[in-house]
Amino acid sequence: MRIKIRSKITIIMLILIIISVTTLGFLTYDDSKEIVINQIKLSNYKTLQNVNDYFLKNFMYDMEYIINYWTSKDELKNYRNHANQPKMVTSIPKHFKPISDQWTGYASSSPDIAWIYLGVEEDGSIFITPIDSTMPDDYDCRTREWYQATVKNNNKIIWTEPYVDAGELGNVIVTVAKAVHKDDHLVGVLGMDIKLKKFSDIINDIQFGENGYLMLLSKNGDVYAHPDNKMLTKNISDKEWVKTILSNEQGTDIHTWNNEKVVISYLTVPNTQWKLVGVNPINIDKEVAPIKNRFISIGIFSMIITLIIGYFLSSIIINPVNNMMKVINQVSTHNDFNVRVKIKSKDEFKILGENFNNMIQKIRDLLEERNIHVQELVDKNKEILSQKEELLAYSEETEAMNEELLNLLDEVRKNYLSTVKVLANSIEANDKYTHGHCDRVRNYSISIAKELNMSQTKINVLEFASILHDIGKIGIPTSIINKEGKLTDEEFKLIQEHPQIGYNILKAVDFLEESRNILLQHHERIDGKGYPLQLKGDEINILAKILIVADAYDAMTSTRPYRKDPLTTEEAITQLQLGKGTQFDERIVDVFLDLLAKNEIAS
Repeated sequence: MRIKIRSKITIIMLILIIISVTTLGFLTYDDSKEIVINQIKLSNYKTLQNVNDYFLKNFMYDMEYIINYWTSKDELKNYRNHANQPKMVTSIPKHFKPISDQWTGYASSSPDIAWIYLGVEEDGSIFITPIDSTMPDDYDCRTREWYQATVKNNNKIIWTEPYVDAGELGNVIVTVAKAVHKDDHLVGVLGMDIKLKKFSDIINDIQFGENGYLMLLSKNGDVYAHPDNKMLTKNISDKEWVKTILSNEQGTDIHTWNNEKVVISYLTVPNTQWKLVGVNPINIDKEVAPIKNRFISIGIFSMIITLIIGYFLSSIIINPVNNMMKVINQVSTHNDFNVRVKIKSKDEFKILGENFNNMIQKIRDLLEERNIHVQELVDKNKEILSQKEELLAYSEETEAMNEELLNLLDEVRKNYLSTVKVLANSIEANDKYTHGHCDRVRNYSISIAKELNMSQTKINVLEFASILHDIGKIGIPTSIINKEGKLTDEEFKLIQEHPQIGYNILKAVDFLEESRNILLQHHERIDGKGYPLQLKGDEINILAKILIVADAYDAMTSTRPYRKDPLTTEEAITQLQLGKGTQFDERIVDVFLDLLAKNEIAS
């Protein structure tokens, strides 16, 4: 299917804008995706901080307030066992009863408090409210972890890890405690046991995100609080994301848990080594979908604008060509030599049009002269037939006229050549690296043809083909022709179209019919791996084989955008020899190398 130049220009612009928009879209999409993810992570963490500050921390502050209040009271600071007072675990001494009664009120009003008690340093007694009769008689508070940890922390409040209480039904509890001092004397430790269930209730009552939830972990990875009761007290420290949480103070990251992507934020609860963890499922594709849709809309809009602009820009280039093609068709089809090309632009097309008009005028003048001479010849032939005796006299005159006709034909050929050179100049104006390339290829080709004793007619055909062999590059974007470095696959495919483009451009010019068939084949190879027709061996015209060698040699020994340093003559000769039988015809290469050695290249 024949594709018009207008369509090619529009398609090229469309491809360029698609590549640009797609590349920009991918890069920006990734950045936008990263920004959205970071915003989600930040929002998740801030929500977790709010939960900690306004719920968990407030509850713990209330409990610590009770502890601080009583450890500062003189009733506790001044407490001493009476003389001969036995060790007490399941009872309370009479002189401690007023304090115990107040504690009973606290415990009754707050079901989350299991016990309030004072562990006495003097003998290891513990005054617990409410009294727990199941406590073992040999209980010594001074041996318990909560007691020892509190004493080590001096005047600081401590929160213990959850543990099974020694009394009653063995509830899992958390102790908040602080040492009681009178000056430098350790009176004991005030402790308050809080049911672990309270922390689960606080966390489970909070809506974390749209579909998220909270959990509380110990420093060892035990689950203190979780919306799923089956998870309580379970150790999940073997999970990779849990290992990360336990080894850091705070943070947010995206992990895979239970086969779904989740945002996990965590922080360390103050005064403890517990980790408050927020888990929120995330659908990244859904979050960034609006951004992706916007880029698609921009891409579609850009393509529509490109099609419109491409249509109008292509008109600027195509109109001069169409004008010239109409005139060529008028001349070749109807032999109308009165028509003229009208081009308003001030570029190479204007020069081409002016030269073409000059050529038509000269051809017209030559034809008129020819008709006059033909008529004269007819008249003279009549005279010869009627006057046989004057035949010899007219013989010399006829010979002179024939010679003049040959001169006129030679003038026509020169005019053709002048037109062809103008076309060649338009090629070189489009390709800054190939100045003089067409003339050199012409000289090489003519030298080879003469060495092979070819007829002048074939040499003329080869000469025009050599000068115009790259005319098709007019249809290739200048940015690709002059691109420095390696071409992309897409760009190289466009370059491969220039023989066919050149053939199409010259299709309507009758006197270049044979020449355009030669230039169509000037990138074929003997092994059939060339383009555009993949011809091989004897399928390739002998004149095209000559042009292939001449073009390749000049390309190797000239500066090109993809190769700043040309090959030396010796290096180019080596490449020609290596290509014999695959890329080049062996006989043509041998003849050309012989001409180079003898320095017999035409100029």
